[in-house]
Amino acid sequence: MILRCLPEFVEEIWGDESLAQIYGRSGKIGEVWLCSNYPGHETSLVNEKSEVTDWSYVNKKWGFDRFPFLVKHIYSANWLSVQVHPNDEMAKRVGEPWGKPEMWYFLKGGKIINGLNPGALEKLKSGSRSWESLLHFTTVKAGEAMYISPGTVHAMGPGIEVYEFQLTSDMTYRFYDWGRKRKTHFKEALEAAREVIAKPFILKDFSTPYFTVRMLENYGTLSVKKNTVYLVETGEFANEEFHVPTAFVAMDYGEKLHVKGRVFEMEVPR
Repeated sequence: MILRCLPEFVEEIWGDESLAQIYGRSGKIGEVWLCSNYPGHETSLVNEKSEVTDWSYVNKKWGFDRFPFLVKHIYSANWLSVQVHPNDEMAKRVGEPWGKPEMWYFLKGGKIINGLNPGALEKLKSGSRSWESLLHFTTVKAGEAMYISPGTVHAMGPGIEVYEFQLTSDMTYRFYDWGRKRKTHFKEALEAAREVIAKPFILKDFSTPYFTVRMLENYGTLSVKKNTVYLVETGEFANEEFHVPTAFVAMDYGEKLHVKGRVFEMEVPR
C-alpha cells in the first residue's frame, strides 16, 4: 500500500504568490509541506480510495516514534534569515530525537549563503557583525543539489526555488535576519555553528547517515521500497496523473508501479 500526502501551505515573510499560483492557492506562501508529520503542519494521508489514514498507524509500521522525513517545496522571494540547525547531540538536550540535516535540489538557482569563512566563529565571539566578510556566498544553478549538514550556516537568496528533503524537525537558530524584526537566537546559533562550506553537486544517488535521496527520471516500472517517501514532480504515478508536486508514503515493499516523469526517492539508510 502507498499513501498520498495532501500538502500544507505555509505563508512566510519572505514568500510571494509564486508557489500559490502553482498549487491553485492564494497568499504569500514560502513553503509547501508536501510530506509532514510535524505537529501543527501534518499533511493528511489518503489511500487509493481517498480514505484518510492516521499517522500513528504509519509510524507503527515504519518503526519510529516520530515519522523521520519531511519534504518541502520552497520559493524565496527575499533573503531567508542567516540560520543554522543543531546536530543530534544539541537537539537531544532540548528533547528532540535528532538534529536537522537537509538536502536542497534547486529548481531555480541564484545567490545563497553556504557556510562561514575561515576565522568567522572567533570573530563572531569577539563581537564582529561584518556579515559580508564572515559569510560565504556562492551562486547555484537549477539542476544542482546541496547537502546542508547540521552546523552549516546558510540562507537562500531571492528567486531560489528548491525541493527540500530533511529529517522531521523545525529547530532553526537565526544568526541574522536582514533588519526584519523577527526573533534571533545568536547564542544558540553560535553554539551550533561550524566553519564548514556546503558544495553543490549533481544529484543521482546521495546518501547521508540520516537518509538517502535518489532522482529517477522517465522511469518505467518502479518496485516500491520499505520506509521510503516518493516525491512525484509531475506525470504518472500509482495509476494517477499529477500536475503539481505530490508526495507519497510507502507502507510495504515490492509493489510494482508504473511511473512516467521525474520522481525523487527518499529512503531510510540501509
